[in-house]
Amino acid sequence: MPFIGTAVIKQLSDRKLRITGLELGENGSGTIGLHGATGTPPDVTLPASFKTEHYTVGSVNVPFQDCINVTLIPSGGGVGGGVIPSVVKTGTTLGDFRMTFTDLADVGPGFEILIEFH
Repeated sequence: MPFIGTAVIKQLSDRKLRITGLELGENGSGTIGLHGATGTPPDVTLPASFKTEHYTVGSVNVPFQDCINVTLIPSGGGVGGGVIPSVVKTGTTLGDFRMTFTDLADVGPGFEILIEFH
């Protein structure tokens, strides 16, 4: 089951977003992808104004998994015993990069997501 609710995306800077309005059902999972996602559409697509870019350190490519940070904050200051979903980041390009959020317990009534590219 994908996210429940409607994502409310607030742009805090060109490299930082806050997302509210989402929940996960018990044992549910939802995906967030970058603008330009290809293949199976993510449940939530970030706006084009969220700036990401591939860069290298020396001759080594820095993958999105290493430079996109995800912070989750439970709504209500720790409902559901303070349990938050797990987050797995996969893919290496704008098209296939996904953040998958999975409920590991009864998370409760939602959470805030901060996504930052650094």
